[in-house]
Amino acid sequence: MKDSIWLLPIAGLLGLGGCNKTNDPEQSTHSKWIARIVSYTPAPGQFVNSEMGTWEAAESLVGGKKGCLSLGGFGGVVVFEFDHEVRNIEGPDFVLFGNAFDGSSEPGVVEVSPDGERWYRLSGAADEAEGSVADYEVTYVRPEQLERAEEVGWTDNRGGSGAIEALDEIHPQSYWPVSAGAERTLTFRGIRLPDNAVWNGAKYVLGDLGEGYADNWSPDYTAVVGGDPDTKYGNKFDLDRAVDETGRRVELRTVRQIRVYTAVNQQVEGMLGEVSTEICGALSLSAGL
Repeated sequence: MKDSIWLLPIAGLLGLGGCNKTNDPEQSTHSKWIARIVSYTPAPGQFVNSEMGTWEAAESLVGGKKGCLSLGGFGGVVVFEFDHEVRNIEGPDFVLFGNAFDGSSEPGVVEVSPDGERWYRLSGAADEAEGSVADYEVTYVRPEQLERAEEVGWTDNRGGSGAIEALDEIHPQSYWPVSAGAERTLTFRGIRLPDNAVWNGAKYVLGDLGEGYADNWSPDYTAVVGGDPDTKYGNKFDLDRAVDETGRRVELRTVRQIRVYTAVNQQVEGMLGEVSTEICGALSLSAGL
């Protein structure tokens, strides 16, 4: 049986009216931090089933920046929400925190939903770059044993194949998600971004892909927005960049849920392993509005 996880939205409503853009401060009891993890479905990866790849790790994102969650290889996904709807205000609307630094980016695509059913991608700088694939699908195949690390093979809808390699010296646990149970395959679909790991003659550098992605050392990464110092060292996202599955711009007043998935499918030689997006928290800039 195939467990299919569809990351690109089915055709939805294209317009939600004009944007309500205001950032006048008001008294509020809302928290700016994540309030609830809706779902966590990792793809196979070296941190899956470890302290960074469990449901407990996902729940550590609630209430602040207290931990990090690995999404695994291409397609691994987390969905979360705040205790309020994120509003479309002037400038960035929310911030995602990862563990990127200059020379180490593991970009994830970000999608938003006003109701948990209709999903829209926030466009990024590399969406149409050479090497990007708009409608990409990967199917991972369960290893024969799950007691210890073993490579996890995959095939894609472009005739490609490969494996999440086992780095058993440093990550000896199984890389197949426990949450997948006895399923023989896991399928993920979404936009694939270009490979970003490049050998510079001495080591692999995981280059950034510009603005619009999670866990990515982008030009806005160190900026402080909304006068909140907690926004430094995080990727900033603007609901004005929402597009539907055809790439057509969508106007959103508010969103209820946010979804992030690993968008690079690259295995890096040596001990770096697969490119896997990490999420270490999120902050809403409209919590006090």
